[in-house]
Amino acid sequence: MAYRILAFFVLILACPTVASAACTRDALPMSLPVQRMDERLQDLAHKTGCFIQVDLASLERLKAPALSGTLTARQALRQSLKGSRLKSRFVKDHWQITSTRRLDDHPIHDSFVQPW
Repeated sequence: MAYRILAFFVLILACPTVASAACTRDALPMSLPVQRMDERLQDLAHKTGCFIQVDLASLERLKAPALSGTLTARQALRQSLKGSRLKSRFVKDHWQITSTRRLDDHPIHDSFVQPW
């Protein structure tokens, strides 16, 4: 009976610690190949312990370049998103990926849009 109570308290005390893994600011060794952007963001979340909030529709078949070296989460995200029209920012306790595409961007150049 005492073992069951002890096990119960160990589980209660251990669970909050596991669930609240902190986003590391330390530089980590990374070696990632060219890959889909959704895969890259998932890999970076696992390696850094950071939650990354992103709208998957904004990734639109984007590719992330190869990455290697000792990088912080900020550096790895910046290099991964370079040239993709996506930007990252740290909000409270997680990273947020947003598109730099404006709502008024139009696939047809503005000079072809008729004023009427």
